[in-house]
Amino acid sequence: MRLQDITSSKPVTQLGLSAARHLPPRAGYGLANTIVRLIASRKPQLYFVVQRNLRQVLGPEVDQATLDELTYRLFKHAGMTYYDFFHALGLSAAELAQVMPIPGRVLDRIDDARATGRGVLLLGMHLSNFDLGLLSFGAHGLPVQALSLANPQAGTHILNELRAKAGFEITPIAPESLRQAIRRLKRGGIVITGVDRPIANDRELVPFFGREAYLPLGPARLALLTGAAVFLGACHHTPATGYVIEVLGPLEMVHSGDRQADIYNNTCRFAAFMEAQVRAYPEQWMMFHPFWPENEQGSTT
Repeated sequence: MRLQDITSSKPVTQLGLSAARHLPPRAGYGLANTIVRLIASRKPQLYFVVQRNLRQVLGPEVDQATLDELTYRLFKHAGMTYYDFFHALGLSAAELAQVMPIPGRVLDRIDDARATGRGVLLLGMHLSNFDLGLLSFGAHGLPVQALSLANPQAGTHILNELRAKAGFEITPIAPESLRQAIRRLKRGGIVITGVDRPIANDRELVPFFGREAYLPLGPARLALLTGAAVFLGACHHTPATGYVIEVLGPLEMVHSGDRQADIYNNTCRFAAFMEAQVRAYPEQWMMFHPFWPENEQGSTT
């Protein structure tokens, strides 16, 4: 059994939720660090998937010691974000809004776009505590449909139920949920989805850190089809600031009249934003799936 299957299982997810709700931060982070040390010592398949992705980000000149250190820091950061996310699920909307504040100017831009009758497509990437950022948007009372991973595992299904209680309409990606998202966007609603999670049969090779990488085409396709205002978002963490959300947008889509070219070219624009974010915080890029074709040996997908 793969490590990812274990960590996404129902018992482990329930255990994590219970521990985060009852343990104070010092104890919660300590438990997370113990698990991270176990992963680093045993080096399961998932460890090498992450390391191969980081090697591409850091470049061929990176030495093995630096790569090992950064991989360890990434898993350590992941442990912290999981504790913080699970712990936040028990907070009130007002408390959530303070944990990861959404800049007022971003909310104003979203309101301005919707005031014109346009839908809003929020595209997030798996940097730092992206799930906590999702909860923060929900805490502001925005009516959001979230397109999530299709066929979620048992543990993910539990988390989706909790996200729904936080105010989101969680819809795993499927033909009907996509039609629902299109209707919502055309009526001036809000849809949020990931922009950096490769999806089987819907991905394209796009330049990313000097080599063609797998990226989903769905976000650009959805934006072009609906005319929605697009916002690209990412969060990062520093000890001095805590969690910070950065949002670019509204980003107008490029239209040339060639539908396939437009999907590809706009996806390349999304990739440029993501590359800048990952370059700044490589140890916070929570990508546990192969991103480049040559990285698929040992895939966890």
